[in-house]
Amino acid sequence: MAINFERMSLASNVLSVLLALVCVASAYADLTMMQQIVESMKTLKMPIRIIPALGVAKLAGAAGLMIGFSNDNLRIYAAFCLAVYFVLATWCHVRVHDTTANTIPALTLCMLSIATLLTSI
Repeated sequence: MAINFERMSLASNVLSVLLALVCVASAYADLTMMQQIVESMKTLKMPIRIIPALGVAKLAGAAGLMIGFSNDNLRIYAAFCLAVYFVLATWCHVRVHDTTANTIPALTLCMLSIATLLTSI
């Protein structure tokens, strides 16, 4: 069975853009300290002061994905870092037995970032 590298490249491109857009939107929520984010961090028993840093991490990941269109290694690294970020975010929700509704977004972004990583390799 032959692998179609053009399709993998297209999939990687689409997933990279999608993940970057979601990360920028999520970073905006973090950097503006939206009440929903603050309440979520309280539920997760995380310090509120780290919220802006989480937003900066998401922006850095999104930038890495976009710059990665001209540097494949950077895209792989950015996708890997975002995958680790969202694995840890999902774990934080599971650790405190958060509701399924609150855990699913982190899990979805975890799967999206892993898919982006795998299609970028």
